[in-house]
Amino acid sequence: MKRSDSKKEMFSVMTNICARVVTLIFVFITLFRKFFNPSGNLMMGIDDILGVIFIGAVSGLAFGIFYVKNNLSARGTALLQLLYFAIINATVCATGFCLNWFKIELKPILVVEAMFVLIYFLVTFCVYMFDFNEAKKINEKLKARKNK
Repeated sequence: MKRSDSKKEMFSVMTNICARVVTLIFVFITLFRKFFNPSGNLMMGIDDILGVIFIGAVSGLAFGIFYVKNNLSARGTALLQLLYFAIINATVCATGFCLNWFKIELKPILVVEAMFVLIYFLVTFCVYMFDFNEAKKINEKLKARKNK
């Protein structure tokens, strides 16, 4: 694979992660406010929207750490996954605090953390399924080529 193809793939994956994170955050905000705010008031300011986009952008850019070195051991991959989780978690907490999404109290922080962990695992699962399907397609093409 050419280096330019690798960069295009990396950019594509990072953009997809950004889009998935932003989408899932907006879905969770909508559901959370629908079920926990009986008035149904769903007002979001431009700062809130930009905050969500910022979190998505950081999520996508931070995913670039997985492209730093290929063929990592299971331990190395786990450490990168932990680092990625910490970067995103810190970004969510800092952004949420700066934009007054929650107070520095136990219950609001736990709610934000629970939503963060759920969104994190949903995006991770989506990326895994995307990679799994790509690998499956490649294996099918190799099998077809082998049978010719």
